[in-house]
Amino acid sequence: MSEAQNNPFISFIDFNKKHPLAEHLQPAYYQLGFICSVQAVPEIIDLEKWLVYLWRDDVISFDNEKQATEYAQVVLTMLTEIDSLYEQAKPLEQLNCMNWLNNEQHLLSEDALLFASGFLAAIEIFNAEWLQVEGDESVQNLLQTSVLLITKLTKDEHTSAELLALFEQLPEVEEILKILPSLISNLAYSAAQSSH
Repeated sequence: MSEAQNNPFISFIDFNKKHPLAEHLQPAYYQLGFICSVQAVPEIIDLEKWLVYLWRDDVISFDNEKQATEYAQVVLTMLTEIDSLYEQAKPLEQLNCMNWLNNEQHLLSEDALLFASGFLAAIEIFNAEWLQVEGDESVQNLLQTSVLLITKLTKDEHTSAELLALFEQLPEVEEILKILPSLISNLAYSAAQSSH
């Protein structure tokens, strides 16, 4: 069996990279980050409310029904996989985050940046849903920690001096990638417990 057949995350990435409408879709890793984030929200958000964000210009258009069905099926498979891990607070090990680091220069790959950007975009878009757990200090702390660490993965030449100073106090990028699969899953699990 190939790695893609064993790893739903890799299957999702491959499917999107080879998709005939790839130029109309958000980059595959951005989509993956968005999905991991939107599924972590305390209350389940209907697919119809967020699927459009996986497309550039927020417009979904397929060439035919078969294409639409295939895409929906791949997204649903990904959701099922993520949900089953979140429900058990199991780390998203198959994200293979350590592959997002170029070991020679310790530089992050574009995959990491895209994943982090997608993850943070969903938190921003569905911020109102996160406000439901305002009274739960442990979930709030976990959310703030997650956002800070994931934001560090997106730093670039436009990052403010204040934020860069704050990033200096955070773990190194390599450490963040090591804990990311657990961090995301713990956030989702805690949020779900808090909202029940």
